[in-house]
Amino acid sequence: MPTSTPLVPSQRQTAGGPDPGAREVVVGVDGSECALNAVRWAAAEAQRRGAPLRIVHAAPYLAHRRGSGAEPPPQLARARQIVGAAFTVARHAERDLPATTDIVADKPAPALLRAAAAGQLVVLGSATTGAVDEMVLAPVVLRVAARSPQPVVVVPRRRGGSAPGRPVVAVLGIGDPDDDAAVAEFAASAAERTGTPLSLLLTPSVDGWAGDPAEWDRRFPGTDVERTELPSAGARRILEAACPAPLLVFSAGHGDLLHRGLDGPHRWLLRHCTSPMALVPPVHRPELEPHEEIVAVG
Repeated sequence: MPTSTPLVPSQRQTAGGPDPGAREVVVGVDGSECALNAVRWAAAEAQRRGAPLRIVHAAPYLAHRRGSGAEPPPQLARARQIVGAAFTVARHAERDLPATTDIVADKPAPALLRAAAAGQLVVLGSATTGAVDEMVLAPVVLRVAARSPQPVVVVPRRRGGSAPGRPVVAVLGIGDPDDDAAVAEFAASAAERTGTPLSLLLTPSVDGWAGDPAEWDRRFPGTDVERTELPSAGARRILEAACPAPLLVFSAGHGDLLHRGLDGPHRWLLRHCTSPMALVPPVHRPELEPHEEIVAVG
């Protein structure tokens, strides 16, 4: 069972404040610096969305308790320290943002997938350095990004400066054709919230309204949209055309939730991209019960 601690009192809606009915932005933390970097990004995004922030630490080492009357395990102090540090980072990033912390006695992927089902967005950090910590973190990022019912933003470790003035980038045509609309809408909304232009990278397989300039003008009037046609959907070509960017948006790939994995281009981008990446789930798939989510990542 999760241990949930609300660390900011609930407040009435105020101008520019959070929407009390908004679903949470979920961020996973493990005590690493790249996770704290993800917290900073998630806090800023939650503020832009008018949503509360939920900080989740999966602690499988707390799963074996000796009974209700037993002393708390010594590892609980470590878990509390991890979520406490993450909360402090969130408060420094966005002082008035409502946030809660959850310590969940379960493996990271199932815990984060359950949290995703109740939220609107999941944010994870990724080291992508080849170091030992990446060998632990990468499978969690891959499993959650491939199977989350909500979009997942993967925030890489800081390497160099940010991307001031650069557009949000949407890559169209690397998933099922029906998924391009969801990618386009996510990217357009992100560009609107951040006040940045939008760049579309169009691969040869783009189909539907997302590839129609007139339909873009109708759906997103006033949005500054730049269009670039790519001769292929190769990951290296996408990276060269897109980065650096404040956000790179693309489909999470083919397949339904139980059997979906990330293919080679997705994995390559997750390993090499230095910009935050949003993976938008496919639109056609059955709803799953919680136990099916756990089976999917086992």
